Amino acid sequence: MQLRNLIDFLNNSHQAVYNSQPYHRRRVYMKIANKLNQLTGLRYFAALLVFLSHLKWSGSSEILVKIFESGYVGVSFFFLLSGFVLSHSYKERILDKSLSCFKYILLRLARLTPLHFLTALPFILLATYKADINIFKAIVNLSYLQSWIPSSSYYFSFNAPSWSLSNEMFFYFCFFPLVFLNTKNLVKIFLALLLTILTSALFFTTQLSGLKLFGGNTLAHWLFYIFPGFRILEFIAGMLIFQLWKTGYRLPHWVTSASYILLITSMYFANQIPEPFRLSLYFIPFVSLFFYANLTEDTPSYRLFSTKYLTLLGNASFAFYLIHQPLINILERLTQKYNLSYLPFFILCLSVATLASIFIYIFYEKKAESFLKNYISNKIQNQTILATKANH
Repeated sequence: MQLRNLIDFLNNSHQAVYNSQPYHRRRVYMKIANKLNQLTGLRYFAALLVFLSHLKWSGSSEILVKIFESGYVGVSFFFLLSGFVLSHSYKERILDKSLSCFKYILLRLARLTPLHFLTALPFILLATYKADINIFKAIVNLSYLQSWIPSSSYYFSFNAPSWSLSNEMFFYFCFFPLVFLNTKNLVKIFLALLLTILTSALFFTTQLSGLKLFGGNTLAHWLFYIFPGFRILEFIAGMLIFQLWKTGYRLPHWVTSASYILLITSMYFANQIPEPFRLSLYFIPFVSLFFYANLTEDTPSYRLFSTKYLTLLGNASFAFYLIHQPLINILERLTQKYNLSYLPFFILCLSVATLASIFIYIFYEKKAESFLKNYISNKIQNQTILATKANH
């Protein structure tokens, strides 16, 4: 009964909250609804966590090693963020039929493809030069299908971090039908998937622990960390958080600080959790609380991540995420003879990756995405005009 009441509240209260505001507060409400710069800044924080997980921290404190090894939690943040941002940006336009499914998918392709192709190209050229190119693997990777194959040689093919783009593309396709569901049905799907993952994790923990089929990673690693059909749980969580956020409900300011502490603490203890649970369900409550707490306005973190510098870094975080691991590997080889300790190597890698990502964002990603989106919009608009004339 309590769950049903909460769902009804989420379904019905948004308009009531908005209508109950005095006019000047309605303007503030709409400003908040359209301005989410702090989430852009937080994208850099999430990308930084993933970056930290790919560095070697030998020689540093055990506490830091345990925390940074769990930096892959940043991927959960990105998946949850996708569900929230797509709901914020596209839900109303899809529901009122001002945005078609075809155009929506093309716009999402325009978002991912320029950087995905750019970062995959050097690996494909190198493999071709070495006469070691696998055409099928290249097609799978460039088609955003790599995460569906339970072999690390496929889902980590070419530029390894791009596996998550395969998941994102699946989420984008699923979003269009999901957006038509009311909150009650969306919660049902979330709970059914949660139960499926929970049951599977229990089975793998007790019966199939350590099983390997292909590549160097366990089957559990693919199923619970890579497999898009399970990782969509975080995406749906982001959609549900949007439903709650648009009602106007915000957490108290102190919860924001507490959410950072809880997230870092969960990262520290993560290695004590069995792999199937650690890679799937363990972080979701902590990331969800962290995400929602950072939607509260006028907190110190809100002001910090809304600054123009963090907003720029957040905008460049997609490039940062995709280039950081290849750059770490390159810099590792170039500095091998200098035997750098973890701290100077960390500073070097962070500086190079950050500057390179800003350069790529400003001079390539932003321009390429803008060009493609304008081309798509103009092309569809022209086709619509021609179709209208033909009907008359």
